[in-house]
Amino acid sequence: MPDATAHPPPPAALRATAIVATVGVVVAIAGLLLLLRPVTTPVQDCGTALGFLLDGRTNTFADPADPPDGLTEAEVTDNNERPCRVRVADTARPGAIAFVAGMALAIVALLVEAVARGSSWLRRRARARRDRARATPAPPPPQPPATPGDDAPTTRSADAGPPTA
Repeated sequence: MPDATAHPPPPAALRATAIVATVGVVVAIAGLLLLLRPVTTPVQDCGTALGFLLDGRTNTFADPADPPDGLTEAEVTDNNERPCRVRVADTARPGAIAFVAGMALAIVALLVEAVARGSSWLRRRARARRDRARATPAPPPPQPPATPGDDAPTTRSADAGPPTA
């Protein structure tokens, strides 16, 4: 029975890919959270950055000379200078970059892991074949072919004459 402790530890590439994939997934989740962060202006609730962009929502502007109830002229001017689309873009760009970069990092780690495991499997398989070839004894050399008439031993006595067939 093989010893459980005889199995070699995983190669460093396999340990590294697990760490890189984890970092990639964390970065992708952080990017997704940025895309799902709500954005507002003094005049309009933009919703999430991703929702605003995917729904194709439009900006709402107000007249600074006649601001809506509860808003000051400065708030309305700020809204008109930096509407939802600008504020959403400021949030969505880094979120999308982080999401795509994190996913790319995780996918590259997956591919490296697959190649490392595949090559490790091929090396183990070749090593096992070599070990089996060394462990099995060589077959005995082949016997020379028998010539006709050598099947039965001939008996001959000293005073009997030539052998008869």
